[in-house]
Amino acid sequence: MARWMYWDHVREEGSVQNCRVCLEDKSIPTSLPCCRKSVCEECLRLYVSSQVRVAKALISCPIPECSGSLDEGVVVSHLAAEELAKYRYFLELSQLDSSTKPCPQCSEFTSLKSHGQNRSEHKYKIQCSSCQFVWCFKCHAPWHNGLKCRDYRKGDKLLRTWASVIEHGQRNAQKCPECKIHIQRTEGCDHMTCTQCNTNFCYRCGERYRHLRFFGDHTSNLSVFGCKYRYLPDKPHLRRFIRGSVCATKVLIAPVVVLLVVVLGALALVIGLVVFPVYYVCKRRKKQQRTRGAGRWI
Repeated sequence: MARWMYWDHVREEGSVQNCRVCLEDKSIPTSLPCCRKSVCEECLRLYVSSQVRVAKALISCPIPECSGSLDEGVVVSHLAAEELAKYRYFLELSQLDSSTKPCPQCSEFTSLKSHGQNRSEHKYKIQCSSCQFVWCFKCHAPWHNGLKCRDYRKGDKLLRTWASVIEHGQRNAQKCPECKIHIQRTEGCDHMTCTQCNTNFCYRCGERYRHLRFFGDHTSNLSVFGCKYRYLPDKPHLRRFIRGSVCATKVLIAPVVVLLVVVLGALALVIGLVVFPVYYVCKRRKKQQRTRGAGRWI
């Protein structure tokens, strides 16, 4: 329904405009509903498809200065049948509460409340009604009888070994620093966003993305928050020393800069309070003298 509503709106408009993504003049049926900017159909299709491939349910506007999101009708109308099925799945998954999760094998949604297990040792044991796969609701892994989720994750050496293997210049998978699930990158940059907990982290080093004004972020070479592979990766001690020295220098300089700004501001205020009255009085006297001189002439 959303697809047809969008295309009915598209038919009402249509003109040659400049695409804000590829910067080419093309026939653009309509502008984006969220910001009224013009994006051609080809760029919009590629952008929406790339977002669905990384499991995004809420797709933000491709225009950087717009903080809105694309309507479901816009997204649906630019997806192929296979991608549309994935998008519907991700959309449904994002709208579920914590008591409902998909089966790890067939993605059939299962609610923990509907099972009503009274025995505490089997409270999280789920058997999928679709594929009969038995799995643990708590850690979203195959059922591990007699083992706690923490012990099972620690004992899963095969997964960790596979994830740490370097193939085609990158790790097979990287662990999210927040929820600890493994994520595999198929394309794109090192900046990853976990679809489970929305944590931003670096695929190369596995650390969170942190940013602090004046001290840099994860992409800064000399910042203490910077990625260890960006600057002197083979010399960790030298890297820590240089970054620590830069950070200490900034910490020492920051109070001096703040104090200097405060002093200059106070000095400017004092000068203004003294100079402005004197200037006002002098200007008034000159005006009076001119008035008296004009009266005498008359």
